[in-house]
Amino acid sequence: MLNRLKSVEFSKFAPLLVTLAFILILIQYSFHPLESIFFDFWEKTDFPAKSFKSSIVLVSLDEESDQFLGETYPYTYASHTRLMSRLMEDQPGLINYYVSLREPDSDVEARYQTEFHENIKSYSPSNDKFKFGTEIDNLGELIPPEALRDVGYYLGQLYKDQLVFSKDEVVRRAILNISGEDSIHLWTAKRYRELNNMPVIDATAYKGAYYNSEADANFALFKYSGNPTSSRIPIIPFHRVVVGNFPKGFFKDKIVLVGPQYLSNSSDFILTPFEKENAKTPKLAVHADVIEALVSEKTIYDVDDLVTQIASILIAILLSYIISRVQPVKGLMITILLIIGILLTSYLAFVTLGWWIKLSHLVLSIFVVYYIWVPFRAIEEYQTRYAIQEETKLLKQVDNLKQNFISLMSHDLKTPVAKIAGIADILKIKFNNTPEQMELIDNVVASTKELNNFINSILDLTKIESQNLTLRKESKDVNKIIEGIIEKLEFEANAKSMKIESDLSPLYPIQIDTVLMNRVISNLIENAIKYAGRDKTISVKTWDDPEWVYIEIRDNGVGVGPDDLAHIFDKFYRVKNDSTHAIKGSGLGLYLVKYFIELHNGVITATSQLGEGTSFIIKLKNE
Repeated sequence: MLNRLKSVEFSKFAPLLVTLAFILILIQYSFHPLESIFFDFWEKTDFPAKSFKSSIVLVSLDEESDQFLGETYPYTYASHTRLMSRLMEDQPGLINYYVSLREPDSDVEARYQTEFHENIKSYSPSNDKFKFGTEIDNLGELIPPEALRDVGYYLGQLYKDQLVFSKDEVVRRAILNISGEDSIHLWTAKRYRELNNMPVIDATAYKGAYYNSEADANFALFKYSGNPTSSRIPIIPFHRVVVGNFPKGFFKDKIVLVGPQYLSNSSDFILTPFEKENAKTPKLAVHADVIEALVSEKTIYDVDDLVTQIASILIAILLSYIISRVQPVKGLMITILLIIGILLTSYLAFVTLGWWIKLSHLVLSIFVVYYIWVPFRAIEEYQTRYAIQEETKLLKQVDNLKQNFISLMSHDLKTPVAKIAGIADILKIKFNNTPEQMELIDNVVASTKELNNFINSILDLTKIESQNLTLRKESKDVNKIIEGIIEKLEFEANAKSMKIESDLSPLYPIQIDTVLMNRVISNLIENAIKYAGRDKTISVKTWDDPEWVYIEIRDNGVGVGPDDLAHIFDKFYRVKNDSTHAIKGSGLGLYLVKYFIELHNGVITATSQLGEGTSFIIKLKNE
């Protein structure tokens, strides 16, 4: 066990431990301003929530009505009495009154107050259709005048995030009840659902509803049905209703909200997710949105912080593993895709399920992981690159030693090989040798020739690898080179009962290295003589077009299999079968042929069929 622990490289876990330490510190803090940005953006882009058909009509007390009636807010009871009379004629479903009425200051006002009270009772004899909406100020709840309290009033306060969450005074949650008594919004939603034969929902039954002990109230985040400043909810000025200037049935079965909307009075407006900088949204419209959300059950479940904290840790571990295993560019792409995936998941959960998944811990965890792991990966990459550079230097030194050794050995071998070949020639010419002796001398000559070819191949390879091979181009007719090679190799072909046929089209001279091109064509024809088999035919053909000069060397021999054909130009590769086993070679011939052709900016291709033969086509620039 101790040996296993000793073998573990704990330094590899350092980035992960640092990452987890940062994440554990990070999740201890709340980032409400950042959360509010995401929440409000989801709110504004929640298009399915905007499909709710409004059942609310707003009646506004404003500057236009002041001017028309010649009165000031909150107007006389006579005007309110006429308003109620007009509304009753159109038979609305429910009425919320958000007007802060005052006690009568004259007998006339007292009589109209009584008449206003009687109209309300006539419309709502059981106190189940009309309610006053009240607010709370520094002095407490602003309740209706004493003579009107029996018709019923509920708290109509809009809750602003002043002390909790982002503290930006934006309305995002609704008060469902306080001290056990329903808010006017919940009362209205329950009555409307009851009137329309829908199940009645209590405060605690709403999705995401929660209890706050300090306020002794139940709250719930809610979805807006659209931008409250838009014309989605019908609104009509107070004076038009008083004089009956509205279409018949305009209020029928609707929820009617009556309240002030004075442009000159900032307290009549409030901040929403749609307008967070300036209070441009009328409170009356926000009341309507709260009621619509409760009627249509569009409240929001706030996913517990513990869930996102655990998810942040798991994502940090997963992303740390991924970044540690992949290339930096891929790591960046995966990080971006992960952020997009989390944002998309949160949005879809908000839109479809009404779940609010807090994103700040998740997104910030990803950034922490990335910015911790990237430097570690950079250090690791640098160490790896440095090790590769050092290894490359060492390999170059070894390669240079190898090339020098091969070059020296090859040069040193050429002299004794040449001496052996010379002695063999002298023995053949100056002495009367028996047939048996002549055969042995011919074997010596053939072996020295093979050894000399092998040495030349090794020297060429050394030059290639050391990049010391240079072209010595001259203008030359390729056909002349081919004719010379055929003439030189004809004896060797005849010895194996083979024919070399040529079909050489007239060609213009082109720029080539004569020595290298001799090597190329000689090698291809010699290979055909070696491997095609006895009594076969080798054909050499040339032709050209405006761009290329073509040389084809074809035989009708045993051919090469597809597996071998794919590798015949590889260094030191030799086709191994029963027919080639006894044939000697270095495996460098075709490798050098291809290299020499490509050095001329040319192309060589090979095709072959077993039992049918092999064909090589060379393409050289016609220039």
